[in-house]
Amino acid sequence: MAQKWKRCWVVLKGHTLYWYNHPNDERAAGLINVATYNLESTREQKKKYVFQLCHQTYKPFVFAAETLADLSMWVSHLVTAKTKHTLAQQAVPDKEEDCYSETEAEDPDDEAPRHGSDSARKRLQNSPEKAQLSPGCSPQGSPRPCSPLEPGGEGLESLARCLRQGGLSLTGQRRLRTQEQCRKSFLRRNRNPHINERVHAVRALQSTLKAKLAELQALEQLLGEAALTSDTFRRWKEEHQELYQELREGWAGQQGRGGAGEQRGEAAEP
Repeated sequence: MAQKWKRCWVVLKGHTLYWYNHPNDERAAGLINVATYNLESTREQKKKYVFQLCHQTYKPFVFAAETLADLSMWVSHLVTAKTKHTLAQQAVPDKEEDCYSETEAEDPDDEAPRHGSDSARKRLQNSPEKAQLSPGCSPQGSPRPCSPLEPGGEGLESLARCLRQGGLSLTGQRRLRTQEQCRKSFLRRNRNPHINERVHAVRALQSTLKAKLAELQALEQLLGEAALTSDTFRRWKEEHQELYQELREGWAGQQGRGGAGEQRGEAAEP
């Protein structure tokens, strides 16, 4: 049975999506709490730029954007909303939630965003067959003609990229922090001076190891030349002056220690 897509307009306020049947509606027809849903990709073949919000109990909501930019924008905002909601659950003070639409934020005094305000809504297309339990929601904007959409993998790639940036897996689960994220948040999260000292020492050793590996690669590049000429060596020496100077000093030190050992050996002979 073929799916029938329905055009709708949505405002994302905090972790709640408000759904409208028409851009001039004063009140939302329904809402959905995206914090309780998992953002996932879908195998929908008839449209590009498709993603879905899945729930353990309810049927999923399937959305189709018109462009790759729209898909990336809304997936990014949904991931951000879910992340902020998760962090807010751990924080003591209650902060006013962000309201996102294509232009301005809605009036925070309203219980639900009024659709007659200045904010425009970006349009997606919603599949009612998969959004029957609560009104479907899809980020919307001012209506414009829909162009034929053909199957493609660009939407899935963009969705996966946005999920990775938001720290979520393809199934919407929280991922472990990346090395860069841990580095940025380490001093804020860990106040044990002994652990800090050890970690800084490890980082210093890692930096030294990385630098030495780069030097070995430079030497391998020089020694791997099948026909090494004076011009090639001169260019290499100019590009790696510090390494060349360090090698010269090390070689001179070895020669000095070797000469001193020979003199001591000659003096010990009868």
